[in-house]
Amino acid sequence: MKGSRRAFTLPELLVVLVILMVLAGALVPVFFTARNAAKASSCMLNFKQAYLATNLYLSDYDDTYMPVNHQGPGNFDSKTDRTWVQLILPYAPDFGIFRCPADDSDRPRREATFDSDLVPGDTYSQYYTASLRTNLGFNFIYFSPIYEFTDHWASEPKISSDVSDPAGTFLFIDSVWALDENGLPTGGGSWLVVPPCRYDTTGVDSFYSDPTAQGVVFTNEADGWEVGQSASPLQYGLTWPWHSHRMTTISAEGSARTLAPSQITQGCDLESNWNGRILDSEKYQWDLR
Repeated sequence: MKGSRRAFTLPELLVVLVILMVLAGALVPVFFTARNAAKASSCMLNFKQAYLATNLYLSDYDDTYMPVNHQGPGNFDSKTDRTWVQLILPYAPDFGIFRCPADDSDRPRREATFDSDLVPGDTYSQYYTASLRTNLGFNFIYFSPIYEFTDHWASEPKISSDVSDPAGTFLFIDSVWALDENGLPTGGGSWLVVPPCRYDTTGVDSFYSDPTAQGVVFTNEADGWEVGQSASPLQYGLTWPWHSHRMTTISAEGSARTLAPSQITQGCDLESNWNGRILDSEKYQWDLR
């Protein structure tokens, strides 16, 4: 006798579907978390590779850090200028390390300057515009300040021995180029980031190490952090928490960490436009001293 074949009833199918939906709902956050963790790990690897490239550059240039760019303030292109990204690029595995995996916003591609600005025989000129949008923001005001003098400007990159606490000093931090009207990242990253505080409790300006300079040049027109301005890229001083409200950082000693915005302002009485004070120089992780 043939066995009877019994189909599922509608209530049974509904129960199975509900169970599958519950399981899917439970697993989606797990997959989302795992994906974000993978991006954060990949970003940290990028920072370490950029740090190694920087060290190779230092060994070739008498332990002197990279200038921000060659031409200084003004509008230049790949025919006449080089950025710090391009200067360490020959020591890096590829240009991809300068992009955070979590940043999927539109930005100029390296080919954007290939036709109009390509310098014959120069492999790296095509990266000029794209290098301005790297997600590795350089702590340039302390590592490679640009000073204004009476009749000229000059870039004065520091040497490695100028960094008194390499393990406690930021070299690169995750960054953003701009935010749209909804406060969402757009345009890629920023090659430069700015510190949250400038003066100590006695009013001494920490940006000046050359007493003959008339001023400090900010090539990205930044004027400090804009506290509370959620649609401004200066909300975090051009740094940006790409990884679950945390940002990747690497120190001058090579220690890579993911930190919350509040952690990169330690030792600083944060206020807009550098009106705050550096209260604890031991905890403040931007200044080289």
